[in-house]
Amino acid sequence: MAAAVHRPVESASGRECAGLARNLFGNVRLDFGPAEEQKSRMTSAMLGACRLTQLAADRHVVFGEHATAGPGDPDAIKLLVQTEGKASLAQGGLHTPVSADALVIYDHSRPYILTNSTPVRQLLLQLPRHVLPHADVERLTRPFIAHAGHDGMCRILLSLMESTIREIDHLDEARRSSVGQTMINLVCTMIGAGPRLVKTVANPLDLLLQRIKNFIDSELARPDLSVAMIARRMGCSVRYVYRAFEVECLTPSDYIWDLRLQKAAARLHDAGGYAGEISGIAFSLGFSSSAHFSRVFRHRYGVSPSQWRKTRLP
Repeated sequence: MAAAVHRPVESASGRECAGLARNLFGNVRLDFGPAEEQKSRMTSAMLGACRLTQLAADRHVVFGEHATAGPGDPDAIKLLVQTEGKASLAQGGLHTPVSADALVIYDHSRPYILTNSTPVRQLLLQLPRHVLPHADVERLTRPFIAHAGHDGMCRILLSLMESTIREIDHLDEARRSSVGQTMINLVCTMIGAGPRLVKTVANPLDLLLQRIKNFIDSELARPDLSVAMIARRMGCSVRYVYRAFEVECLTPSDYIWDLRLQKAAARLHDAGGYAGEISGIAFSLGFSSSAHFSRVFRHRYGVSPSQWRKTRLP
């Protein structure tokens, strides 16, 4: 089955907004009144490793108690700019007021509730966790807050986000990626990363590749493990996942199947030879059937799994 590919720009209005929000942000729940939901409008686009979203909506509450409950949910840090309206973010035992022109950075893997008590207009930037210095991410047990009226970097970032969302349909992929990297650097500077650390994350593909490999290794038993799932978990586009693997001269799918076969060969080497063990190894590594496993194993190693095992039994 072909992997799903995210469209460059996604949009929704009315009742469709809640579904798009869950698709983009993970296991979140938006609680609207019946009339308020119809007034919602959402536009979202990938900017290389980042995702920028604009939301205009009436009063509502966002429940993020289990925003990253599954392996396919984005592993990202959220940045919220409230350009109109009032809201309050509850996280880590702290209730933080969010007002116009305020910027809030928070770790959405930690439970939170965002209460929008008035009609709001918001810009949300998702940054994959790996692009920010680990020490800064660890400090986000509570939200980081900045105000455009007092912080020059905040004003620059706010202006860039607003102009980008206005011009998003006129930017090609390379320009979007460049703008996204600029936003990453601005956020790193704002939350305290020194010049050396900002330089380290300027080209995040190596870090992304390692995080993808770790994720694949932990989820290898899932038959539905796909490039689309990886991209969603990493909080980036499918195309960006492919870019991370360019240095490997493999596609992400080829890497997954190659790793499965390597692990299968190693486990067969240590197998005890009892009935059903080969099938058990196949299913534990995400193969959908014993026949499929035998076919691809023979293609890779030139012998069947049972022959491979027998040649290595004492």
